[in-house]
Amino acid sequence: MEVKRTVPIKLGVPEERRDDLHQTIQQFNTAANYTIDHGRDDDGDLILNKSTIHDEVYHDLRDRTDLPANLVVRAYSKAVEAMKSTVADWENGNSRPLPSFDEPSAVYDKRTLTIKDEYATLSTVNGRVEADFVLGEYQRSYLEDDDYERRMGTLHYRPDEEAFYLHVVIQKEVDQRDGERVLGVDLNLKNVAVTSTGRFFDGGELLWGQNHYFRVRRSLQNKGTRSAKQVLRRLSGRENRFVLNRLHTISRGIVEEALRHDCSYIAVEDLTHIRSRMDAHDDRLKRQMHNWAFRELQEQIEYKAAEYGIRVESVNPAFSSQTCSKCGHQSSTNRDSETGWFVCNECGYEVDGDYNAAKNVGLRLLALPPGKRPDGLGNGQLALKSGTLNVSDTSSVHSSLEFERESTDKPTASAVDC
Repeated sequence: MEVKRTVPIKLGVPEERRDDLHQTIQQFNTAANYTIDHGRDDDGDLILNKSTIHDEVYHDLRDRTDLPANLVVRAYSKAVEAMKSTVADWENGNSRPLPSFDEPSAVYDKRTLTIKDEYATLSTVNGRVEADFVLGEYQRSYLEDDDYERRMGTLHYRPDEEAFYLHVVIQKEVDQRDGERVLGVDLNLKNVAVTSTGRFFDGGELLWGQNHYFRVRRSLQNKGTRSAKQVLRRLSGRENRFVLNRLHTISRGIVEEALRHDCSYIAVEDLTHIRSRMDAHDDRLKRQMHNWAFRELQEQIEYKAAEYGIRVESVNPAFSSQTCSKCGHQSSTNRDSETGWFVCNECGYEVDGDYNAAKNVGLRLLALPPGKRPDGLGNGQLALKSGTLNVSDTSSVHSSLEFERESTDKPTASAVDC
């Protein structure tokens, strides 16, 4: 399996060459926007073929900008990819305007960027610029890993730091991990994540932080002064860093749990329309749901798991909080909406509701029919606190058709693990 990483590296740019990079970024965006404005055929349809767009705009862009040829190609290619994404949204019924480019960034490839161990050279509107790397331990760990191939990069300018960064894309091939053991993971608010092996990741710190930033942000918004707006911008960056740092810690812990129990697969919930499946009667809980980065956490789990050849698979989460992971009985009264404790009405199995749901998520991956099961996953086993569970050992397999149904019921505000 292919593993890609983007490593942000701060650049030490000579003072006399900084304007060359600024001008390059500005003209790169000009070229991309020109492509959007003029990338249409005789019928007025957007041109989504790069060879055709080349004939349409390349020579104009060479005349209108000082960009070297390969940066012109990168600029119109970026525009075409953005147009393709927009058209795909239109075809799915989502209305959105054509893209425009004003972010201070430019895309580089192997022809326009040379990456060394301690520095890089970049093509600009005024020849090549050599910039030293300002490396931390994180950046060095990737650049010194010979298994990674350095592919391309994006030059960014961060106005708040008045600094240039090069986001280097690297990739390598990793063998998929052998074995058929699955770790189930349930996501919710109170417990950010719970695994089928019984590890709980408490959401208290994250929710406290989000509530704190919300209160401060609301106070500053009420003031409405220029200084308050400046503080709001800085506050937004701190809040994002706080949330991302917490998500990194949680996702790393989940992958470590998979490795500890020798798992080759991590089963997570399909998050499609997750917020519309939730019903919160409390305004604060609605806000927490809205701000909660469900998808970001899953992406980070996938990102980290790939390093070890662990595959992350999503399953339908319908009724995962209402179904007994021991006997397969499903009832809305199995789980107490106030305490979150699960007691099966059929077999009497008692357990924490989030832990029960995490087991169900893992079992649903194992219960998929052969045609829908991931390659390499045979009968498989679910990793538990101690030992494993075969899907044939529980009558949950008899409920596999139930698992395929789309849920029409919305869980209560305190049962947000659907």
